Amino acid sequence: MRLARCLTTAVVGVFVALGVATALAPDAVIAISRHMVSPVGVYAAAALRCGIGIALLLIARESRAPAILGIMGVALLVAGFTYPFLGVDSARARIEWEAGHMMFLRLEGVLFAWAGLLVHKLSKPRDAGFSNAPSNNSLERTREG
Repeated sequence: MRLARCLTTAVVGVFVALGVATALAPDAVIAISRHMVSPVGVYAAAALRCGIGIALLLIARESRAPAILGIMGVALLVAGFTYPFLGVDSARARIEWEAGHMMFLRLEGVLFAWAGLLVHKLSKPRDAGFSNAPSNNSLERTREG
């Protein structure tokens, strides 16, 4: 349970930080991306994607939406494993395309931040928020007798 919370915090932090940075300062993100494009950078990005994918798979087991988080985790693992095969030229081409389409890049940033918030909400344990305490709901009290 504690590991899941730590992993959730890390994953949400990465998603939200990347999303907010991309939405608010896309030029800076493009400049940093151009600087990091190299064989080592491609492997680092692939490792980050695989790490987040594994974290999502571990989080999914105890979450209230294991299927959704599991699918996200598998998708990131597949992306992480295939990214090095696409190579540096492919990464450079994607960065240049995004540099020419700033509105798309900003939207991508907003979606990343939203995905972080979605992971935060879905990663809570299945029984979170439910208790065996008596309800204050008058409809339930009348049914109980």
